[in-house]
Amino acid sequence: MKLVLRDFETFPAHVCLEAEPGTLPVDYPGVVEVGRVTVDLDIQKSGEEFFCQGQVAAEVGVECSRCLVRFEEQLHGETDFIVCSYDTWVEAHAEAEDDEEYVFYEGRSLEVDLGEPVRQAVIVALPMTPLCREDCKGLCPKCKINRNEQTCDCAFDDVDPRWNKLRDLRGESD
Repeated sequence: MKLVLRDFETFPAHVCLEAEPGTLPVDYPGVVEVGRVTVDLDIQKSGEEFFCQGQVAAEVGVECSRCLVRFEEQLHGETDFIVCSYDTWVEAHAEAEDDEEYVFYEGRSLEVDLGEPVRQAVIVALPMTPLCREDCKGLCPKCKINRNEQTCDCAFDDVDPRWNKLRDLRGESD
């Protein structure tokens, strides 16, 4: 996903960029595939720096954290970064400790690859525990069947012996 800043004559500017399915690599646990990704970006210019803020939307195929079934998730996230040349950044920020994310362009091309900031926005937008549905029953810990699709007769009588003292305190017997 490329942003070409020389295409803009005046600032502030707005641009909508789109990446085709499979072109944004997101190597992250549970992410099976990344579909279409769109970025709505507002751009301000100050000196030699371009301040970019935007919304990221992505269609992502993820794996349910309980039953491991693949399902589609529509993600919405935000991105915020500054575009400048590396030389400009070294001159202005050599001794400062910035928390800002910078994306650099080479020479006078004013062309930058937005793959990394967009990838990070997609990862941050992912749910901590993706679920195919709110009431997902997950996999049986013994026979490993998907309990959303089938039932099993597995018995769960095993009690961790570390809980025995607590049971004794409550006055329960085996």
